[in-house]
Amino acid sequence: MAGTPDKRSMTDIAPTVSAVLGLPCPADATGSVIQEMADDLSGSERVAIVAPDALGDFAWQQWKGAMPYLQSLHAERSIILHSIMPSITPVNFACMVTGAELDVHGVNAKTEPFRCETLFDVVHGAGGRSAGIGLDGYTGSDLLGRHADICGNAGKGSDADVEAKIIEIVNNAAPLFLIAQLGRVDDVFHKHGPSSAAVVPMLKETDARLERLIGHLKPLGYGIIILSDHGQHDLVDATQGQKKGGHGTDSPEDRRVPCTWA
Repeated sequence: MAGTPDKRSMTDIAPTVSAVLGLPCPADATGSVIQEMADDLSGSERVAIVAPDALGDFAWQQWKGAMPYLQSLHAERSIILHSIMPSITPVNFACMVTGAELDVHGVNAKTEPFRCETLFDVVHGAGGRSAGIGLDGYTGSDLLGRHADICGNAGKGSDADVEAKIIEIVNNAAPLFLIAQLGRVDDVFHKHGPSSAAVVPMLKETDARLERLIGHLKPLGYGIIILSDHGQHDLVDATQGQKKGGHGTDSPEDRRVPCTWA
């Protein structure tokens, strides 16, 4: 599955980041370099992954008109990646930084340790610094921040706080590699379901946030990758009869995620 244009995998992210930075790939990565991404980002001094949690292709195809900035990026560079199973957050963020499947990286939950080498290890071994950024109690902070050189715990607020923490860290430390989770996107999808119009205000805020972040990161030498960890499907709450969002299955709604870069 890894590396083929019609079935690119989340395992391909770590090898691609390594190629852009000119560093060795994490030792147990099974993915392949996404060559068009690596070519476009070649020459970047640093790499940042910004991940709107759960913004899968199912929701993207319905609501991309509400995200004109992100749509403009996809008009130039756009691929589909497939989340590894199970299609849940800790498993797939762990995959992004290891290039490995669950049975190798071993992270079922955000509190668990990695069982293999990560991009954080590779960057640190080369004398660089890395950062993992997210809200308190979320994977971006509790898993990625815990293993990176810099833990960007943005508190218990909103994705606006994650945005502020990213800017603070790059201004003060300029890590060679950073990965940030915009976790409230997933929360809103869970609450309303990805096909509900109630998610649109959040998506508009996320679009403006991505535009600001890319505008800040690019002049600092960052190549930026924007993707999600998984998607979501609509489901009906059995007790209340209300539509909500869920994920974790092998369905296309849960596994197909759009990816672009700048």
